Amino acid sequence: MKYTFHLIIAFQLLFGLSCSKSFLEKKPLDFISPDNYLTNDAQAKILLNGVYTSLDFIGTSNENQKMFPFQLETTTDDVYDSQPWHNTTEWARGQGNSNSPWARWKWDLDFQGISRANVFLAGMTAATFESADRKRYIAEAKFLRAWFYHDLVVYYGGVPLILTPGDLSNSFPTRNSKEEVIGQILKDLEEAIPDLPRQYAADEDRGRIAKGTAMGLKARVLLYNEQWEAAAAAAKAVIDLGVYSLFPDYQGLFLEKNENSTGQEIMLQVYYTPDIMPSFIYYPIGVYPAFAPTLQFVNAYYMKNGLPIDRAGSGYDPENPYMNRDPRLNASIFYPGSKYVNYIIKTPDPAISKDSVTIPSWLLNESGFRAKKHFDGTLMNIEKEGHNKCFMRYGEILLTYAEAQNEAQGPQDCYDVIDQLRRRVGMTTLSDAMPGLSKDDMRKVIRNERRVELAFEGTRWADIRRWKIAEQVMVDAMGYDNTKLVAYPGDGLGTSPDWKYEPMVIDHRSFNANRDYLWPIPQKEINANHNMVQNPGYN
Repeated sequence: MKYTFHLIIAFQLLFGLSCSKSFLEKKPLDFISPDNYLTNDAQAKILLNGVYTSLDFIGTSNENQKMFPFQLETTTDDVYDSQPWHNTTEWARGQGNSNSPWARWKWDLDFQGISRANVFLAGMTAATFESADRKRYIAEAKFLRAWFYHDLVVYYGGVPLILTPGDLSNSFPTRNSKEEVIGQILKDLEEAIPDLPRQYAADEDRGRIAKGTAMGLKARVLLYNEQWEAAAAAAKAVIDLGVYSLFPDYQGLFLEKNENSTGQEIMLQVYYTPDIMPSFIYYPIGVYPAFAPTLQFVNAYYMKNGLPIDRAGSGYDPENPYMNRDPRLNASIFYPGSKYVNYIIKTPDPAISKDSVTIPSWLLNESGFRAKKHFDGTLMNIEKEGHNKCFMRYGEILLTYAEAQNEAQGPQDCYDVIDQLRRRVGMTTLSDAMPGLSKDDMRKVIRNERRVELAFEGTRWADIRRWKIAEQVMVDAMGYDNTKLVAYPGDGLGTSPDWKYEPMVIDHRSFNANRDYLWPIPQKEINANHNMVQNPGYN
């Protein structure tokens, strides 16, 4: 849908309608309502497209409000955003509250999608027109409703479970339990999966929900709720579907120029189009000093030989810390000494050379690091780019299977899927580097593998909460003192008087385990609904 799903005026009118009659008890013949709109296949597709648009804030140029998955990483231990007006810094510091924009934006967008899905599903139930795609349309809408509810449950816990279009008799809904909402999510997915195609043939259908996407969400939901055997089986079913595989170039997987060829791995994404619907993704990662990976995160990358940097025999050299590391580090992060090109701010001058240069210290953010994943330094105009927003890919499915299988059965069947991820980047496999791991040791490896493989993809927030480790990792963020990184001596030449890797605190973090495992219900919802109960710890 690059972006095939346009909000047309008929759709906007339909979702804003009241069912009340005029004082003349007459309806204009050209008046659009849920009763007279869904009369053919084309109208159904337009209405369904409107449900898809709730995956994003359509039309806004506010890159923060677009809520890219990578921006959520600034609320975790992996990334620091020094610019508080981006509205994520407060969460990492334990200062988020019921009036915080991100808590409000996420709630509004998800419930907007649920409302639209409910209108569509009710309309399709009443509609009488014939369509070969009728069941598929309903399945897509059920998946989307499940997607929006899952996002709500992850961030807020139990929420009102609303399955029909709103009416005055249910103006003040109460919160259902998390278990009740999860039950409905799985029900929607089970009903959707049989009626979704394995793949779509037409270009106009790119981006629509396929069978494997729904199966992948089912696996994620089960994993997040520690239903290990069921999660492993669900992930294995996606693997056995035979539709998806790893894109051979890890760094290239996240570049706009390759988006027409990465469908073998990308399972769910929102499409953007230069000039028509730019994503504005490069402002926070390529222009502003707003996305600074932390030293704690960078140190999570193993060596290329497959061993952690603190393990005996790893070969890690603190004076040459970025030599012989996991290749995904170089693919994801600009670190001190990295080669860098950024034509947006003319580094180097494109009139002189297109060659990269050693990244200068003033471009290293407050932590000494910049994001390289999702970044294209050759981009000449950041307002005319179409970088897609990725929500799910096959690499995650492999990690879901590994984690769930290890918890359910032990480590014996986990090696192969981790090995696939490492072979892609030319790293020593886990089978060769660390054979014979115990269940506990395999758990540590898998969790670290998720952290680096899915870096900046929006999964870390949920992971540190479902693993119950947030209070352990949400400590002060560390980085390098950039004033000590002035003249790079060169690869393998170690440190010098002008080049020292000196750690320093870049942000003071706080995590309240009695409160911060969930976000607060937005205050406007509390004010509007006397039945809405706030999450613990928020006033």
